[in-house]
Amino acid sequence: MALALFVEKGFAATRTEEIASRAGVSKGTLYLYFPSKDDLLKALIAEGFSSHIAIGAHETTDDRASHELLRDVLTAWRSALMECDAGGIFKLIYTEVRNFPGLADFWSREVIEPARRLVSKIVVRGIDRGEFCSVDPDVVVHALVLPIITMCLRRHAIGPYVPTDSLTSAPDLFSRHFELVLEGLIHRPPLAPRLKPASYPYCQI
Repeated sequence: MALALFVEKGFAATRTEEIASRAGVSKGTLYLYFPSKDDLLKALIAEGFSSHIAIGAHETTDDRASHELLRDVLTAWRSALMECDAGGIFKLIYTEVRNFPGLADFWSREVIEPARRLVSKIVVRGIDRGEFCSVDPDVVVHALVLPIITMCLRRHAIGPYVPTDSLTSAPDLFSRHFELVLEGLIHRPPLAPRLKPASYPYCQI
């Protein structure tokens, strides 16, 4: 409820009274749990992002192939962001951080760095096991995470006004993009050189 207000009106424009009213509690009760709006937003960020990143990190201990693990972790994270208002935090941070610079450090520490470490860890795992090509893990992180951010920004910033944007609104866009990146990431042994057919001299009669 509070997150929906923040995304709709902006962090600065949302009053504590509105949040309390939407939640069905008094302003005093709200302050018992969150001393300030900043604390409330940080709690929402932790709930919407940090918990899913932590779940994904736990899953990296299983024995699945690295490409399956990478697909499952990113798909789950993308679904969690796109199916609720949590993805609106991207819009909120990008539009409000100039006026509230303290949020930038929290955002980087609680969301960006954990996500980067998680995806990078899976990529390094795949390289070490010979499943992935030897590549810069951070390049893979950018290639896979940035489209999710773009999709969230599109949904909450442009989507309400341009609902038929064919470039970013395709329902399977993330899946197709992921498979494209994966195609270049998976290590495949080089094909054995084809033997040239033996040449035989013409028989002399």
